Amino acid sequence: MSGDPGLDIPLLRLALTGTPGTGKTRLSEELKEVVEILSMPIIAEAKGFLGQDDGDGSKEIDVEGLSTILAEEWSSPPEKTQLIDGHLSHLLPVDAVIVLRAHPLVIDARLHLRDYDEQKILDNVEWEMIGGPWLELEGIDVPILELDSGVLGPGDLTTEVLKWLSRDCVPDRPAEIMDWLDDMASQDW
Repeated sequence: MSGDPGLDIPLLRLALTGTPGTGKTRLSEELKEVVEILSMPIIAEAKGFLGQDDGDGSKEIDVEGLSTILAEEWSSPPEKTQLIDGHLSHLLPVDAVIVLRAHPLVIDARLHLRDYDEQKILDNVEWEMIGGPWLELEGIDVPILELDSGVLGPGDLTTEVLKWLSRDCVPDRPAEIMDWLDDMASQDW
């Protein structure tokens, strides 16, 4: 087991994914005393799979190449539970996935605070609205925890993650996936 001696969590490699603005890095900070935090871009750069700047401050990652290399390197459990922070981390050879979601209006507000350009904000809001994180999770056969970071604060998110891990990632899928389109359609605007 890893982390705090009072916690009974399995030795796993966990992906922490979600649309930009859902709080992945903030949750990583909250969990750093319990798990080892790895950054997707730093891993990609160290392994030679990080591309050039796309012009908007982001760099493309050759996820397929990186995943192939890591599958061999990560064939045995880590010495301490690892959390890979990055919105493509679920495409790596991980044992479980934590998906952070937030209402599209929350994403919009958070990305405006980061001074993202309007097109990048719109792209990310739309991605969250259509359930984009789940589109990428189709066919991934590991336990998945979905949490709403627009409702839960960092402390509550941390508690939920640790409870899930201490139960060996049960349930292995949410009973119902968040559907912002359905939620928005049922409200008067």
